[in-house]
Amino acid sequence: MLVSVLALAAIAMLHGTGDGLWFQGDAPRHAMNGLFWWDLLRAAPRDPVEFVVQYYARFPALSPVTYPPLFYLIEGMAFAIAGPSPYVARVLVLCFAATACAYTMLWARRWIDPMAGWAGTALALTPAMVVWSNSVMLNVPALAVALGMLYHARRWIESSARRQLVLTMLFTVATVATYFQAASVLAIGGAWVVWQRSDIRDRRQLRWMAAAGAVALLPVVVALALAPVQLARHLPPLSTLASARNWTYYWRALPELTGWGLLASAGLGLLVSFATPRWRREAVYLGLWIVMLLVAMSFLPARESRYVLLAAPALVMSAALGIVCITDRWTSGGAWMNTLVVVASLSAMGLLATHTRVPTVSGIRDVAAYLAVAAPNDAVLFDGDHSGVFVFYMRSLDPDFQRRTVLASKLLYAASNRRTFEVVEESYVASTDDVVTALRSRAGTRYVAFERGSIEHEVAGRRLLREALQRAEFTLVRSFPVSAWDTRRIDLYRLEGTVTPILGVDLTFPSFSTRRFLQVRPITR
Repeated sequence: MLVSVLALAAIAMLHGTGDGLWFQGDAPRHAMNGLFWWDLLRAAPRDPVEFVVQYYARFPALSPVTYPPLFYLIEGMAFAIAGPSPYVARVLVLCFAATACAYTMLWARRWIDPMAGWAGTALALTPAMVVWSNSVMLNVPALAVALGMLYHARRWIESSARRQLVLTMLFTVATVATYFQAASVLAIGGAWVVWQRSDIRDRRQLRWMAAAGAVALLPVVVALALAPVQLARHLPPLSTLASARNWTYYWRALPELTGWGLLASAGLGLLVSFATPRWRREAVYLGLWIVMLLVAMSFLPARESRYVLLAAPALVMSAALGIVCITDRWTSGGAWMNTLVVVASLSAMGLLATHTRVPTVSGIRDVAAYLAVAAPNDAVLFDGDHSGVFVFYMRSLDPDFQRRTVLASKLLYAASNRRTFEVVEESYVASTDDVVTALRSRAGTRYVAFERGSIEHEVAGRRLLREALQRAEFTLVRSFPVSAWDTRRIDLYRLEGTVTPILGVDLTFPSFSTRRFLQVRPITR
């Protein structure tokens, strides 16, 4: 376990310059949601929906029902103790990564070989864990609690111990309360129960497990009741389900999780162990784990390899199983040969981990810090792909809720994700005069922060804003260098002349509701 923690720490130090908010636009919203949920608990409002909308009117980078709240509640507590820094959230994710490595080690030592605990370290060195354990995302926290559920579920299946049943139920609820997509773990556990149903001595416990699964799905039901728009977005179209490419996508994505070397070792390990009576049971457990996960996730329209991160520990343990099986069956070196293979494998994985690139975004906090001093009570319009990062820093440096962020993608144009996850853009202004009028009278913003990069979307609203910034009414205050894959700097402009203070704003909140909210007063302390 210590080696796993040291491996995670070394990787984190290697990528220590990043704040973990690089994945746009989910990562900054995962950080913002932690602040929001903690503020919600502290305020205990009579009308939570009104609180959500007012909060969004001041800090428009929230997704309060897109994801369940468990991680955010823990994150909010961490922010309350250590301060609202993305590095606090990043350390929290690393703690979950260490938990995932610990459960991988426990599994390997219990069911493969007492010396196979190195699988926990191997998990820490996989490309997917290197990337996502250094990102403020829900994939690693969900992996940790899902692994806990699977570990205790197997112990319950094999022993019918009440303590393991209770732990399985708790981890089941925690898994879905961390990440809705992690409900795929129910398919894995269900397949195990069907396969090993003859080993479950107390059939009444099956009813308790079914009840735990139902309770675990309650957050999903609540989220759909509060925001039915989420249902349409996550239901797969029939054309997708009928596509063979859909059902092979995650199989093709497995090398992104572990690399080709470990993936080949895992496949060989499953084949060899399944052919060996002594290890066949273990091969079936791991094989069902991988297959049921990939099948379950293929029903969702979203497609990214991180969604099946839970396959990584199963593949690592399959490779460990193969090493144990082969060295026991076909070599005379025994433990020495096993150790040699493990050291060589971990060395190769460590080398791969050092060459795995973790993206970074830096420099945006400097803009928010400057505005905290230069414009402590003003609103600012932000335009760019890193709006979520900017809003998080505006909120983290504004504990008294004095400043407000307005997004150009709300005021001047729309860029919304539809069910197909394609971006649909629409402009709300037709001239540079419209842009200036919107800033002065509809948004009440004197400052404009505009991202400059190698790629600038030419939606009409953004193009007109860029042209308006060249007019005499705007003064370039300062340019801030930014390090990101598509952004070179952020230019901060000041609008001269009269700006009308506003009390309420009209806004849309697509991830929360299809309604248009009128004259919403931004949240105050």
